[in-house]
Amino acid sequence: PSTSVSTAILIFTRTDSGGTDKVWFYDMKADGYSLDDKREPVEANDIPDIIEKYTQWQAEQAGFDHKKQKAFVVDREEIAENKYDLSINRYKEIEYEEVQYDPPEQILDQLEALEAEIQSDLAELRDML
Repeated sequence: PSTSVSTAILIFTRTDSGGTDKVWFYDMKADGYSLDDKREPVEANDIPDIIEKYTQWQAEQAGFDHKKQKAFVVDREEIAENKYDLSINRYKEIEYEEVQYDPPEQILDQLEALEAEIQSDLAELRDML
């Protein structure tokens, strides 16, 4: 709590069949408590969803192939190719939204108009003194 350091929880299940072919990831954002040192309850809580999705994955072993979702699966081979790095950011696909900005000339015009307004207000204040 109260730090920006991420924590990973690893659950190992004995397979008796040579290992694990897929690793399940969940991008948890909130645990139901504030991130300050008071740790007071808050509404945001991913834990019930984690339990539900993990149980679903255990039962079906399918449906978690999209790496843009909060819960997804990564093949063992891909993890091996990444030198067994289990950082979720290595595998999660992030969608970026394109941002449209006004043309620079228009932004400069807006800044000049704001500056003129500020100068006018300062002059009015000076006259009041």
